[in-house]
Amino acid sequence: MKKVLSVLGLFTLLSAAAAAQGGANPQAAGQIAELISLRVKVSSPDTRTRVEATHRVWTIGLTTADPEIKLTALQLLTEPVGSSSDHIRMPAMYAMAEIAGSTTDNRVKTKALELLAEPLRAGQVPVRDVGVDVVNNIVNSADRNAIAVAALRALGEPVRSGNNGVRIPAINAVVNTVRGSHNEAAYLAALDLLQSPLESNAMIGGLEVRMMAVVAVERIGVESSETAAKAKAMGILQAYAGKSSWEPEAKRRAEEAVSAIQNSMKKS
Repeated sequence: MKKVLSVLGLFTLLSAAAAAQGGANPQAAGQIAELISLRVKVSSPDTRTRVEATHRVWTIGLTTADPEIKLTALQLLTEPVGSSSDHIRMPAMYAMAEIAGSTTDNRVKTKALELLAEPLRAGQVPVRDVGVDVVNNIVNSADRNAIAVAALRALGEPVRSGNNGVRIPAINAVVNTVRGSHNEAAYLAALDLLQSPLESNAMIGGLEVRMMAVVAVERIGVESSETAAKAKAMGILQAYAGKSSWEPEAKRRAEEAVSAIQNSMKKS
């Protein structure tokens, strides 16, 4: 029943978009009409039908200049992105990244990040890693100041993952997201996210995760131009530098990171 309602909802969305575009732009109306015709095919159990339809949606979303049509294409791609099979969902995720990267409209980029929520919390490690890669692709195509907070929301699940193969790339993606953003709210949100990996006590890979998180906190603290983010970063690092359960190497690296942030305050 839920599936039927979902399809009906998508059909209503597409039909409304077609009506809105019809009189003003015949080309756009034709693209919407074609997307309507593809709505069932992208979820077909027949591989050849599904793959051809997915790539056609990808092409329309990529080549159109109309943000509304791009948003419609993204919505259609949620069907293959929601698949439990990686070979179905991975191409669709990269299609989303390309569509998001083909416009300066931040609504399209934000929607793509929102639609990655399901694969970013999937049970399979490879698809979550692809999800992190796609977030990086979208961020790299955007004005980071405008997109950083939305990207950090998307990265929350993989950063909190108990699997280091997911968590480590996600930590790196957090730094990539806020780098050069000049967005203090994003810096503070990123520091909040990084407290989870700093708490990692995994027998295998725990030290690696914590050290990655220390470096990430340091880089954010050094880059920020505001006292609040710098003070927060130093406070986090000082707390862990004195933590009895941490290895001497990790404590020393945290102390070095505090010094680096302090030095950056003197320079500014």
